[in-house]
Amino acid sequence: MAGKLSDTLNKSRAALIRLTSRNRKALRDMPPGLYDDWVRSAHIEFKGIPTDAFFYARAADALLTFFECVKRHHMPCALPSKAADSVWHAWLRHSPATLDAFCERHFGRRIAHVEAGDMSGGMQLPMARSLVMARLLERRNLAGPGVPGLFATDRKLCMPGGFAYHERRGFMVLSDMDERGVPAHAAQVPPGTDPWSLFDAGLIGSQDLKCWRERCLRSHMGGSTAGFDGGWSGGASGCDSDGGSSGDGGSCGGCGGGGGGGGD
Repeated sequence: MAGKLSDTLNKSRAALIRLTSRNRKALRDMPPGLYDDWVRSAHIEFKGIPTDAFFYARAADALLTFFECVKRHHMPCALPSKAADSVWHAWLRHSPATLDAFCERHFGRRIAHVEAGDMSGGMQLPMARSLVMARLLERRNLAGPGVPGLFATDRKLCMPGGFAYHERRGFMVLSDMDERGVPAHAAQVPPGTDPWSLFDAGLIGSQDLKCWRERCLRSHMGGSTAGFDGGWSGGASGCDSDGGSSGDGGSCGGCGGGGGGGGD
């Protein structure tokens, strides 16, 4: 009885996503047999992944948002969600031809799936592009700690082994997720996503950077730990730092799309 009730609830939540998402037109155009193929195959590649209707709808919605980021940037972007990637992989197995036709119809071009290790130049800049565009789509501040829905997908869905992006001390930070989908407490600023790096990459303007620092200052004056004291283990010393995060960006997302690069 409880299982049937849970299934009904998940289907209702999935239907709500298809009705209210900015991607609702494209969601309704996805192949009807894709969900069943995803249920049968996703757990083989992504151990422990839930396979209910709501999880699928939320992951599919995130994938379409990523495709929109690629469309608008005209440059390679990185996918910050293993849940969304599970749908992409299932679609590639289900019918690559329908995927190509779908992308041409809704996003004006084919979007190649490229594994992280095959991304020319690495994942750092493609991830930064995805972040800025995802914030822009949601009309968020382009600099700062705001986590757009695309980046919040794995954490919200408790994706086993996923990417838990969240806010901490004026920055967006990333924690690993365990096999149960629980984020670790340890976190770091993903390489290339701090405001100074976004500015240096030409993805945000000087006014965006200035506004972020002013927000940090107001938060600090109000008694929060926005970061002017510095010295935390997340890879950046706070809002008044001169920038910097560590690592090569390879652990921040599972794959990329767009630009030059071939699919798999």
